[in-house]
Amino acid sequence: MKTLLLYGILLISLITACNTEISDESISPDSSTSDYLLVGKVGLGWGCSAVMYKLQDGKLYADTSSSYCKNRETYVFKGYQLSDAQYQRMKDLPTSFPNELNSLPSQTFGCPGCADGGMLFIQKKTSGGVTKTWLIDDSILTSDPAGIDKTFPDYLINYAAHVYDRINTL
Repeated sequence: MKTLLLYGILLISLITACNTEISDESISPDSSTSDYLLVGKVGLGWGCSAVMYKLQDGKLYADTSSSYCKNRETYVFKGYQLSDAQYQRMKDLPTSFPNELNSLPSQTFGCPGCADGGMLFIQKKTSGGVTKTWLIDDSILTSDPAGIDKTFPDYLINYAAHVYDRINTL
């Protein structure tokens, strides 16, 4: 009987420890109230996977739910706050953001997912309340990303490499 009780307590402990729901305290701040930069790696091949990172109000948040894959057109970031050390690793992304990209409307570069590849997702909300989104084919990371047809401008190649470097070192 004691063994059964012990196993029951252990099972309850495991279930509560493995709960992956995000508590209200860990949800990122409201996107409608302040500027932010959202970057993410999205795998579009044989099944979608996405990890998004949001820099807002001096903090870094992560959304590892892959909910972007289910709701691409209506995606809403819901993540949890990461450590200050992780924020420090990513904090230069807004200040190194290319002016050339700022001047462009929302658009797609290359053909994300066309060759079972993925993409870099970038979304920026500015002080004027304007939100822009850029989808960038992950072929930008190849040895010759500009290619024969100059698919990607140099400033975008450099920034994408910088973003991927930051994401991959978290």
